[in-house]
Amino acid sequence: MDGLLIDSEPIWQQSEIEVFGQRGLELNVLDCMQTMGLRIDEVVRYWQDKVPDFKPAVSDEQLVKEVLSEVKQRILSEGKPMPGAVELVNRLYGTLPLAVASSSYQEIIQAALTRLGILDRFEVLHSAEREKRGKPAPDVYLSACESLSLEPQNCLAFEDSPGGVRSALAAGMAVIAVPEPEHENHPDIQKAHLKLKSLEDFEWNADQLRSGIPELNR
Repeated sequence: MDGLLIDSEPIWQQSEIEVFGQRGLELNVLDCMQTMGLRIDEVVRYWQDKVPDFKPAVSDEQLVKEVLSEVKQRILSEGKPMPGAVELVNRLYGTLPLAVASSSYQEIIQAALTRLGILDRFEVLHSAEREKRGKPAPDVYLSACESLSLEPQNCLAFEDSPGGVRSALAAGMAVIAVPEPEHENHPDIQKAHLKLKSLEDFEWNADQLRSGIPELNR
């Protein structure tokens, strides 16, 4: 979802920079890109491990809540769709079962899809907050496929982050990567079955996808 359906990566980056900065850790955009695709609780642990002197005066749970609150507010007020995202969802809606499998918490998924006006287009909304392991582990995708009553090998994942591509591949899914320019040449992005500049470039219809996605060749 983040960075694929909604242009929320800058929102996450701005929110993390602001909230972590208020708690004593100065981050920049490049720092935030290191944790792209991780759950926010994993982001907190990442920086605690990487910067031992980072000892905020609040609990990890409170820090997570502060970031989520800032992200949700920004998404609801200024979130914008990624190019081609809403059009593709609307084109496939009603012809194929659709799900969101995201590292974002459920409240952020709800806020983002509400902002884009496509909340009702998805049969399943599954957050990695419900899993023991977040991406790049495959758990969130496996659970989403199970909720759709579909085998992973019969599903197609769209991803924008290296960790997300690893997650979907580990689940056994076909994967289309739509990466940010900074990640375009990342080794994990290159493992996707297909790489697109934008969702506007996705031309396949439901019948072609049901036939086993024969066009998706590395």
